[in-house]
Amino acid sequence: MNPELSSADQDACLQILERGLVYIRVAAMGGNANRAEAIADALHNLPRLIRDGQRWGWTIAGFRRLFLDELVRQFPDLEGLAQPLDEL
Repeated sequence: MNPELSSADQDACLQILERGLVYIRVAAMGGNANRAEAIADALHNLPRLIRDGQRWGWTIAGFRRLFLDELVRQFPDLEGLAQPLDEL
């Protein structure tokens, strides 16, 4: 596990991943492949951040900047997806 992340950090990342998977399912069921793909593209990096992000120099702030911010620019209604990070 990434020693740079506290257990609260890890829990927030897992909450985002869980929510994101639900959003992907809903988008796919609604036939919105572009939305499902964008969410999956942003969130597929979370397991690596949790496991060994320090090896790559990844941080929660970097993940948010590189992936979540871009996702919310594309789909503003997903702004609440990052809510667990806001509570840290």
